Amino acid sequence: MRQAVTIAARDLRATYVSAFGVGCTAAFAALAGVLLVFDLRGNQARLDLWFSSLFVALGLLAALLTQRAFAEEERSGTLELLLTSPVRFWQVALGKLLGVAGVLLAAIAATIVCPLLVASMGNPDGGPVVTGYIGLVLVGVGFLALGLAVSSATPNPLVAAAGTAGVLVALWLAGVLAGGLGGRLHVVLQYLSPTSHVTGFLRGTLAVTDVAYFLSMTVVGLVGVIAVLGRRR
Repeated sequence: MRQAVTIAARDLRATYVSAFGVGCTAAFAALAGVLLVFDLRGNQARLDLWFSSLFVALGLLAALLTQRAFAEEERSGTLELLLTSPVRFWQVALGKLLGVAGVLLAAIAATIVCPLLVASMGNPDGGPVVTGYIGLVLVGVGFLALGLAVSSATPNPLVAAAGTAGVLVALWLAGVLAGGLGGRLHVVLQYLSPTSHVTGFLRGTLAVTDVAYFLSMTVVGLVGVIAVLGRRR
């Protein structure tokens, strides 16, 4: 576990000593502010539309944060050293995930000013706000894990970003396709779509099924990273 934390700290430090990490955090916070202006409904102090918009924005943020996770290692020549070192693949995968998750948490924390601003003007229900932020973390980490799996398979950051976006769009579209189907295929596609698992967060509830879905997505992404690294060695 110590090696994973070391990798995460190194990646997090490298991200925030450059303009990239600061820019991603500031851009996500600015986008949250713009979305808040558009999503507030008259005199209603509700944030469900705002959170639903941020769930979509997390897909873009995940693609940006993970596109360079392994490409930078390969460009600098440290990936080969990392793969041939005594560090285990799961430690590399977990360390990379913790590193980008740190940036994600900073970006999400920067948006807290938005519900505080709404609270100063009205009386929003605190339950959906809390579950909304829990949902942002779960959804974000799940998306990051999938993005890392895609990023580990290519040395090109643009291909990694496009691949991550493609995978996430395909998952979202699974819910759309499920609407026109019936039977077991409908159930499977409906379950695979993140759309089916964020509604509870918006309503102030935490369902075991929804939490398990995004945790499973995280595990699948990590297993994908480990499998790709094993083949690359």
